[in-house]
Amino acid sequence: MAGATTEHEYEDEKTEYGSNGAPIKDDTPDPINEKRNETGLTGGDAALANAAWQFKLIALITALMLPVGSHFSASALSAMKATIKSSMGIDNTRYGVLASAVSIINTVFPIAGGIFMDLFGSVWGTLAVNLFIIIGSLLTAVAAKYTNFPLMIVGRVIFGIGSGLIVTMQESLLSKWFRTQSLSIAIGLQLSISRLASFLGTLVANPIAQRTNDWVWSFWLSLILCGFSVIMNLVYAMIVRHLSGNNVMAKEDVLKLKAKKTFKFRSILKFPLFFWGIITIEFIYAAVWSSFQTISTELIQKHFGDDSVLAGYKASASLVVPIVGTPILGIVMDLFGFRIIILLISAIFLILSCGLLGWTYVDAVVGMVFYSISLAFGPIAMITSISMILPSDYIGSGLGLYKASNNIGTSILDIVIGVIQDNTNGEAYTGVMLLFIILAAIGFVLITILLITQRIYLSNLLEASRTKRQAMMKERNDKELAYITQGEDSYKDTKVKKINVFYAGLFVVALIVAWVLFFVYAAGGRVSI
Repeated sequence: MAGATTEHEYEDEKTEYGSNGAPIKDDTPDPINEKRNETGLTGGDAALANAAWQFKLIALITALMLPVGSHFSASALSAMKATIKSSMGIDNTRYGVLASAVSIINTVFPIAGGIFMDLFGSVWGTLAVNLFIIIGSLLTAVAAKYTNFPLMIVGRVIFGIGSGLIVTMQESLLSKWFRTQSLSIAIGLQLSISRLASFLGTLVANPIAQRTNDWVWSFWLSLILCGFSVIMNLVYAMIVRHLSGNNVMAKEDVLKLKAKKTFKFRSILKFPLFFWGIITIEFIYAAVWSSFQTISTELIQKHFGDDSVLAGYKASASLVVPIVGTPILGIVMDLFGFRIIILLISAIFLILSCGLLGWTYVDAVVGMVFYSISLAFGPIAMITSISMILPSDYIGSGLGLYKASNNIGTSILDIVIGVIQDNTNGEAYTGVMLLFIILAAIGFVLITILLITQRIYLSNLLEASRTKRQAMMKERNDKELAYITQGEDSYKDTKVKKINVFYAGLFVVALIVAWVLFFVYAAGGRVSI
């Protein structure tokens, strides 16, 4: 019909045609697509680094609150080691099994969580793992109420599934948003909030038990705070849903899910050798840091003769420096670099701390503060380094392996130190502290090698100051975007490294050892050596 305008619909688009059959050009601005281009939310996870600051600020504030409940709960259990042993009727080895119940399950799950993040992103996934945390906390409290050790193991395993995944997801989210700029500051804040929650758990667990005349109340409080994290998670999910559009998963996410259904495990064998070096250092140091936390209160009680409340107060000093120091360290790293130098300083203070606490009677607070400095300096250096050397679409997987290595080492060491303590006269901690010093010294050598080799083969990227580092990271990110926008893998042109096969094999062996030790000592308890 002459002069009429017809419409042909193709999916969501409408094309108008004039009377002569030619399409009418529509010059009307599209505010939705223009906004998406302005914020840089297209192009996969690599584009998150280019998003507008409003998106980044919301992502930062909400993500920081996700694991608060789990950190409080974990540290509260560690602070009450002596009370748990006496109330549950268990020895040090069985307590080691209880402590490792959280970490043993996370020898595997963080890898799965990291891969999930890389494949599909995460909005409601964080809510699901927080539900694991709150269910595990509930079972732990019920088990404490009825002094049921097997149920407490089950509760800690379920709790561990959530607590390990939530941290991996949180670190992955922050790394992808802030990868090219201010990453160290974001991770510094994340570590600060986490240590604050752990500090409060260590500080208040025993006083609450004494004032309520019921040691189980510390676990009920942990449950309440885990509920708070779930609420914060809901707020986070609603904000992201609002920013993404009307649906729980934005259209771009659905397309991404359809286009990227598989994960290329072979690409893990293409990771740079520096990644596996950092993983090895993490395996050693995270095991010492985490195991130290599980024994710190009782160590002070036994070596210095303090009661449980005073020992808890002094042990909480081990978490003071990270609360204040990690954001400052983040700013220092963001401006000046020095990641590996800071990691070396962490190693030195860990060795000094173990020496003071194991063989001297200098006030325990001094040794705990030295440990606290080590805990502040080490993790932030390693997490930010991994996020810089891996492609953005493998950061989640890399951090999952990082967290899994943490838990493998912790699971093994928790049980080993329990066995050593049970077989030491008076259940003293001298043998345990000697083991810590040996491991820290090995780590110091590995960090020194990393410092030298990254200067040669990475053009000193991990030590570079802000201007040089941003230029180098922008170049890396742009290359990744070029691959991603073409639907290709970032490691498409990279060959598998044989040395990586060796490291992956060692990782699997350590994983098997951790599980074998867990089940052997969960069933047997004290073993003489």
